[in-house]
Order: sequence, then structure tokens, then C-alpha cells
Amino acid sequence: MTTRGRRLLLLAAGLYLVSWGFGTAVMFPVAVGLALAPLLALAWVKALDRPMLLRRRTGHLELTEGQSVDVGLEVRPDTGGPIPGRAVLLDRLGQTRVIQADLGRRGRVLRGRYEIESAPRGRYRMDGAELLIADPFGLAQARIQLDRADQMLVYPRVYELEGLFTDGGTPGGDHGRSMLHRTAGYDLHSIREHQVGESLRRVHWRSTARRRRLMVKELQDTPRDEACVVLDGEAAALTGIAPDSTFDTQVRAAASLLRRMSDAGQRSSLLIHAAQRSRYRLGFGSGDWAAVLGELAGVEATAPRPLHDYLAESSRGPEPIDASRVFVVTASMSALLAERVLGLVSAQCEPAVVWVDAASFKAMGRKRDTAPRRLPCG
Repeated sequence: MTTRGRRLLLLAAGLYLVSWGFGTAVMFPVAVGLALAPLLALAWVKALDRPMLLRRRTGHLELTEGQSVDVGLEVRPDTGGPIPGRAVLLDRLGQTRVIQADLGRRGRVLRGRYEIESAPRGRYRMDGAELLIADPFGLAQARIQLDRADQMLVYPRVYELEGLFTDGGTPGGDHGRSMLHRTAGYDLHSIREHQVGESLRRVHWRSTARRRRLMVKELQDTPRDEACVVLDGEAAALTGIAPDSTFDTQVRAAASLLRRMSDAGQRSSLLIHAAQRSRYRLGFGSGDWAAVLGELAGVEATAPRPLHDYLAESSRGPEPIDASRVFVVTASMSALLAERVLGLVSAQCEPAVVWVDAASFKAMGRKRDTAPRRLPCG
């Protein structure tokens, strides 16, 4: 029962006592009617209080930052029984944001929607939703927990690059250099039948089991070069508010570089310098690109130490940055970092730096309005 319903009960009790004290019998029906109204509303709400099923629809296969996301809502009872004509849904987006949407009945389903304007990049968990059912006068209310958890992934913007700045040589006019370090490898060229005298080490057992005769792998020697994009996620270097922050700009730059190299057919990898460092390799398949882009959607600047410390450790550690080209995307350029990057030249790789000027983000205006907008139910 709501506060309004309890107050109405107190008013009915007081009116009944006043009528009894002054002997005014004509006020007894009014007092009884006022007392029955919240009780009937409570009984009606209790009859509607049953398990409900929630379904969300975004209408987009891939969401990119800056888009407006229209989230459709459907709530239906888990079992049979009446449903209210109108209700209110409280949806949770992330840890702190609560979204309120009005629902209207259509047949046996409650439908509604809300819109998130200019959605920023991120990985959002949508759970903990509640359905509020109340009588038309607001005398009684029921809260129904909706056990449904969804995840909304908003990808960063990826820009199409016509070329890389490292392809044009040095600022002094030198021509672009070829790769200094190529790691030889073998690619699977085809699968053929086994010939007498060939080693069994090259047998392709899956094809052998399927065709029921020995099949071997035909390999070809392929020179390889790999590029590595190092995304600096130092927490102390973060300036600005998402989506207009230094780190969001770094993420867009890293994604654009990886996309350019993937389209060019070059093997590449993404090294994220964060609280938990991770590396993702990007081959020729579109599945690898989708996985890397998904990681970039949810990455945050959480590294407690600067990038130059990590580069110093990796050069002495068991897993150095073994790539022919290294792109360092950072917003914290320092003399120590420049020294570490130049030190990569001795390891037979071509380093390059994408520097995001943090000072230009300090004069940014207020945070862009990304609050959800309530839309008419239907």
C-alpha cells in the first residue's frame, strides 16, 4: 500500500471517530467507503502480482557510439491471469543509471520503449529491472522483479584510413622503408592424398577420418610481417569526459589502425596496457576483428603505472613485443616513453607514435547529454 493509501485509511478512521463522537450517522457510509477504497485497490494489485517475463529489443545488429538506441520492451505474464492496462518499468543500465519507461497493454502483452540518445562507447549490463503496478488512484502498488539480464555492446567509431603515415617515410623526405624484420612461417595451402614414402607427420587426421584414406597437408613457405598496436590505458593520463576524452580518442585511433591493416591483409595484434594487460591477435578472418572490436568497446583506462615501465619490462622479459611495426597510441608522451619507443629500433622493428594531446581536452564543454528519453508506450 502506498503512502496515499495509508493516509486515506487514517482519514477514514478519523472521520468515523468524529461521526461516532458527534452522533452524525450520515457520515458513517462515507467513512466506510473511504476505508474500502485502499483495501480494494490493495486486493486488485495483489491479484496482478505474479511472475512476469521481460524481453528487450534494440533493433540494431551493431551499435556504434553516437547512435541513438531505441530499446523496445515487452512484458508478459509467466502464467495465465489478468494483466494491468498500464504499468511502469524501471530498467537498470550499468551500475548507477535507472531508466523509467511507461508500458501499455496490447492484447496479452505490455509494450513500451525508451531511447538512449548518443550512446557512448562501452559494455552495458541491463539487469535488475522492476515492474511497478498501481491502481488508477495510486492507493496501492506492487513491485515485480524481472529476472532478465542482457548486455548491450556499443562499439567505438572506426575511421577509414587511406594510408598509414609510416608508409611515407620520414619527415625529411626519405622514402618509405621495407620491413626490417620478417618472421618466416608456413601457411596451409591445400590438402591432398598421401603418397608412398611421405612422412606421416603431415597427415591431416580430420580429413583422413572423413574420407577414410590418408590425407596430408600441403604447406607453403610464407614470409610474414606483423604489426602491433599498443593502446596506452594509463589511468593518470585520462583527461576529459566520455565520449569526449583522451582515452576514447585513443580507442578510435587504435581501432582505425587495426582495421586498415586488416583490410590490407597484414597480420596484426592489439596490446592493451591496462590493470590487466592483454594481447589479441588479428588474422585474416572477420571473426577475429569482431572479437577485437568487442574488447575495444569495453576497455577502460585502468593502468596504475605508465607505459614506459611496461616497455622496459617487456624488453627484458620472456615475451617481448615481436612485431615488425609497433604503433604506440598514447596521451601521456614523456621523455622516458620516447626513449623506450626509440629503443625498439634496436630490436629490428619500426616504431611509430600516435599522440593524443591531453591539453586540448581540458577546455572541453559540459558532458554530452546521453540521458534516456521516455517515449510514448506502444
